[in-house]
Amino acid sequence: MKKLLLFFIIFSLSFGTALAENLKIGVIDLQKVVRSSKAGQEAMTQLQAKFEKLKKQLEAKQKEIAAFKAEFEKKAPLLSEEARAEKQREYQKMIREFRAQQEDAQYEMKEAEKKALQPIFKDLEKVIKEMAQKEGYDLIIEKNMPGVYWVSPGVEITQHVIELYDQYRSSKAEK
Repeated sequence: MKKLLLFFIIFSLSFGTALAENLKIGVIDLQKVVRSSKAGQEAMTQLQAKFEKLKKQLEAKQKEIAAFKAEFEKKAPLLSEEARAEKQREYQKMIREFRAQQEDAQYEMKEAEKKALQPIFKDLEKVIKEMAQKEGYDLIIEKNMPGVYWVSPGVEITQHVIELYDQYRSSKAEK
């Protein structure tokens, strides 16, 4: 049984090597495609603007909390025990609201990113499939996938995909 299994493995490897000689493989860095394509750059610009807006809102709230705390610490010795406890509760409420606002901002950014990038990836999938069929690729993989440690420059097709995708987007915009 072991000899049969060993024979099968050796046979498969030699057969696989013969097949591999005829395989046309392409490797794409999708992150680079998004960063470098016109549509990806537009999406990133919009996301950056949204991020800056949310960041300013959070910074304003943070300054408000810091000012409240400084004022409280300055006046705390003059306040009654009851007033001090009330100010402390108010401060804690502000902190909880700030943390909730932070979580909301993170969620909002994730949703905005998904909304901005989803159509790009959908169109990219069409472009890549069409290119693979036209140019005879047997396998196209993503460069940043686990298990991909090195890629020969001869199979790197990222720039070609960027160019095809930009052409696709411009022809789609003209329609």
